[in-house]
Amino acid sequence: MPADSSATKARILASAERLFSANEFEAVSLRAIARDAKAQIALIHYHFGSKEGLYRAVWADRYAQLAETRKGGLPQLDFDRGRTAVLRDLVDLFVTPLLGDPSLRLFLKIMAHEYADPKEPERAIVKEYIDPITRRMLDAFRKALPALSDADIGWGYQAMTGVLMMHVVDVDRATRLSKGAARSGDTDAALPALREFIVGGWLALADRKIPNKRISVTGARA
Repeated sequence: MPADSSATKARILASAERLFSANEFEAVSLRAIARDAKAQIALIHYHFGSKEGLYRAVWADRYAQLAETRKGGLPQLDFDRGRTAVLRDLVDLFVTPLLGDPSLRLFLKIMAHEYADPKEPERAIVKEYIDPITRRMLDAFRKALPALSDADIGWGYQAMTGVLMMHVVDVDRATRLSKGAARSGDTDAALPALREFIVGGWLALADRKIPNKRISVTGARA
């Protein structure tokens, strides 16, 4: 079968990304992807081998952008500056590549589905694509906040990820709870608040580890 095709392959990938972003892996059929892409199922098998092969191709294409941005940014960090300044840059390196690129918004929903899927360990997608760069990010947080234990760093990173994933999957709850003041899905408005919230969380976690550090009931450092 001729691989006609960069256009057909790109169309299949775009359809797969769109459908996988709307449903978890198991709920998406090759038939539905083929119909959406206006392509024969045989062409999907030809280009990608299987549904999982196609799913991995979406990850390989999209997550590579995030990983490269973080890999390029980590060596640029200046750890000799103040703790807060370093944290702001680190958090920005984590948050902005994810939420700052509109072309990744469908893929972020795929990431959220994958994190929550009980069958994720069988595919090992997170282990293969996300964990390598995550380990480098964790090392950077350890260097920025040496008072924290590995457990603290792990929980802090999980909490940071959770904040972003909640923003990604929220349909209307932020809008409803804020009576319209905050709009679910408005990433441009959310990004500054999410950055500040995450930086503050890391600083609070670190301050808890500093001997004799006391916080007054007004929030002022005593």
